[in-house]
Amino acid sequence: MGLSLVALDTDHIKGYVFATDKLKEIRGASSILDRLNRWEMEKVAGKLQARSIYTNGGAGLFVVDADKAQAFKLRIQELYREKSKGRASITGVIQELPDDAPDDIEALMRYNLKRPLDLMRYRLRVEKDSPPDVIAPPSHPFMRPCDSCGTDYAEHVQPEPGGRDTFYCASCLEKQEEDGWIKSRISDTVRRIIKGEWVRGDDMWGRILRYLQNVDYSFPDDPNDIGRLDRPDDFNEFSQFAETKDYLGLIYADANNMGAESEKQGTLRDLKDFATGVDGAIHQAMSQAIKRYLPIARIRRDGETIPVFPFDILLLGGDDVVMVTDAAKAMHVALAIAQEFRSLTKNKYDLSVGVVLAPIKYPFGLLQDLAESALKFAKKDGARAKDGDKTRINFFKLTGGSEPDFKDVYNELYHRKDEQKGEPEFYATLRPYTVQNLRLLLDLLAEGRKMNLGRTKLHQLREAVLEKNLTTSVQQALAALLNWRGEQRFYVAEQIYEFGQRAQVPRSNPRDPLKGFPRVTFPWFADGKSDEGRDVYRTSLLDFIELYDLVTREGEDSGD
Repeated sequence: MGLSLVALDTDHIKGYVFATDKLKEIRGASSILDRLNRWEMEKVAGKLQARSIYTNGGAGLFVVDADKAQAFKLRIQELYREKSKGRASITGVIQELPDDAPDDIEALMRYNLKRPLDLMRYRLRVEKDSPPDVIAPPSHPFMRPCDSCGTDYAEHVQPEPGGRDTFYCASCLEKQEEDGWIKSRISDTVRRIIKGEWVRGDDMWGRILRYLQNVDYSFPDDPNDIGRLDRPDDFNEFSQFAETKDYLGLIYADANNMGAESEKQGTLRDLKDFATGVDGAIHQAMSQAIKRYLPIARIRRDGETIPVFPFDILLLGGDDVVMVTDAAKAMHVALAIAQEFRSLTKNKYDLSVGVVLAPIKYPFGLLQDLAESALKFAKKDGARAKDGDKTRINFFKLTGGSEPDFKDVYNELYHRKDEQKGEPEFYATLRPYTVQNLRLLLDLLAEGRKMNLGRTKLHQLREAVLEKNLTTSVQQALAALLNWRGEQRFYVAEQIYEFGQRAQVPRSNPRDPLKGFPRVTFPWFADGKSDEGRDVYRTSLLDFIELYDLVTREGEDSGD
């Protein structure tokens, strides 16, 4: 009979989850894929007596009897089409095992399968890059597209407040129904978790709540509050608990080089431990960050005050997490997730994080694109690190229309390199940040909030920095610096020395006490030479100024 491996990987996850800008449909889509991946796959495996190696992050690997492998793969693919109304799909390949591989499953788990696993991954990549031919759907001028996704044709009409009907395709309606089903279970799940009862956890939020309980997250004590506990209905509700009323933070965290690390695993046991370990670490890291910075808040809804989670999880599993929070806490949450993940993996693996701080009413699809480009920028910077922690946290504060790619924004706004040879090169930012530098920046912001630096004065300093030169930039910056009181002036200038000193060679020559002392031309500090031999100047002040408004709480004296 023999055994075979069946590898499965969900196609275009983000295209399905973020097909619309509506929070309910995003959550519903994410929940559908999560349940298909973690629960439905396992159910089919149980019926066909297949052994699960891992099921997370949209992927799965199973050991199946060779004569049942094709039926297993086809059934999973059929389930994806059924549950998503034809909008989600999954690619699968069957890899035969070597003739000398053990038939006993426990012995097989310890058997070296490096070559068959490498071949399986290659075949899966080829299969994903060669999608089946698509037959064009029927079209007619009287067939109306879905009002939500605009992709499929509408099949259902749903009355909305105000007498306006909204037309939905079957896929978008399924996402809404999934989100409603999750909503109806939250209170009961929390109640059972508090009582210490076992929760099956066949949905994403059931699993999230279990992890929050494991880190002692504070759920409501009042039974009435537990019964009304909910998530935000839409993005607009974030304004009720956000410290900066008009802004939210979109966090996109993804572990570095997990594909390469996975390929190093030679046995099924090693692969199982690796996949489940990383998946567990990302869940725990997120839960610790939520416990620390995102306690349950209260909002007004339908004439009453109810408790809500002041965040939402849009994608979770494998090695990544996408979540929405209050903008004032987004950077702290991102830093905590990155720190906890590295600690939980015993400093073996690290994360890159992209954070977008944007107006609540900004189109979510554009925010998602910006967050993804900010994440890629952070990953590239971390990859250049020769050793040590490659964690990088990047952020972008959106104030209006912007380029959809962070790299374009970075090159246009924050970086200057003249064509003339020998001219200095300027970076009006330290992004993406290392863990140590971001921790320092957030500490400085907390202290700066107490000093009432004043938005007008900070704006003057911002304009000076954006000149990106050593003449007008320095003159305007020094003029702006003189507008502050003595202690405020010292505080602002000291930042440049703090970050500049971190960029210098540590003091190591007792005969040269200035060795390692930062060379500062306010608002810049010198950071060595570029590959072309140019002097490089950097500053943290623009980052400080962009985040200052977001960490200044509503109602506090601005200092103006």
